[in-house]
Amino acid sequence: MTDTPKKTLTITRKPTTPSASPPAGTVQRTGKRIIRREELPQVQRAGQGKPKPKPPANAKPKKPRKPPAPKKQVTPPSQLKLRELNDRLNAFRVWFDFHPLAIGIEKDIFRLVNEEQFPGASKKVVQKLLRMHVNHGVYLQNIQSGTDRYHLDGTPDGTITDYQRQLATDTITKRLQGKS
Repeated sequence: MTDTPKKTLTITRKPTTPSASPPAGTVQRTGKRIIRREELPQVQRAGQGKPKPKPPANAKPKKPRKPPAPKKQVTPPSQLKLRELNDRLNAFRVWFDFHPLAIGIEKDIFRLVNEEQFPGASKKVVQKLLRMHVNHGVYLQNIQSGTDRYHLDGTPDGTITDYQRQLATDTITKRLQGKS
């Protein structure tokens, strides 16, 4: 291997002559010329698009766009099944009059769903329907004043405890306080 030194390239600036004065509108800095944007000729830049022509003086103003029509609300299938099941259960006098239901009534409702073959009436649909029914104001008032609980066919099954009456009273009180 030979040890020859590498050549280095250096660029040196030419000294500016004091007799040459820079043209008007430019600033001389270390030999570079600076051009200001205002001094550039008007050239259409990319992304600006074509300039809009002015409308004639007798032209009518454009009408504003109509807002899009609201989307038609679609009822979910589970909600349809819930309504269908509620309509079927309204045939029972106990359900229709909001009498206190027996503990474990969901088993009777599931049996009814299986016997009548309600397609799509899932466990969640039955639970949601029961929750809506037992939180209804009339049902809670019947819990407060009633003594017995009933099956769907109207046979009594169990009694309402003082604790359950107190829960119904508290729920009604909270709802009334929330409205005022």
